[in-house]
Amino acid sequence: MKKYLIIAVAVIVAGACFFGMRIGRTKCETNALRAQSNEMLNITNIKRNTDEVVFNTGIGDIRRVLRAKYTIAD
Repeated sequence: MKKYLIIAVAVIVAGACFFGMRIGRTKCETNALRAQSNEMLNITNIKRNTDEVVFNTGIGDIRRVLRAKYTIAD
């Protein structure tokens, strides 16, 4: 009877360790994917802000800056 009790306790402990590691790995993967998603969102926002600045800059403004910096002699 003691032998079965010891085996049952060992199986329960092994199962708890196995499922604990599985849950920990899943949480780690979830956190990594969440961090990656947030980084992609930040990159997208930076690109969007850059595109807005470039899009809202008129052609006349670009020409004015180029004329101020460069001449035909350059």
